[in-house]
Amino acid sequence: MKAVKRALKVGLCTLAVGGTLLASVPAASAAEWHWQGRYPDWVTCQANTVFRFGGWPADRVKCEIDGTWHPFQTYSLYTYS
Repeated sequence: MKAVKRALKVGLCTLAVGGTLLASVPAASAAEWHWQGRYPDWVTCQANTVFRFGGWPADRVKCEIDGTWHPFQTYSLYTYS
């Protein structure tokens, strides 16, 4: 049980750090962002950002709301290239 709690804590800290790094970067030109996938919530989108593109510079990946906000909002993952 301790191992599960530790793994969960490490995962959440990784997501928090990754989200902070990604949120602090200005967005680049919209014409050069490429859609990678759609996720049911912000946490899942950020987790995929960290796990799939964790070695990329923070200004090359982002999660964005699809359309206008509503309670069952989806988020898309984009890469810049």
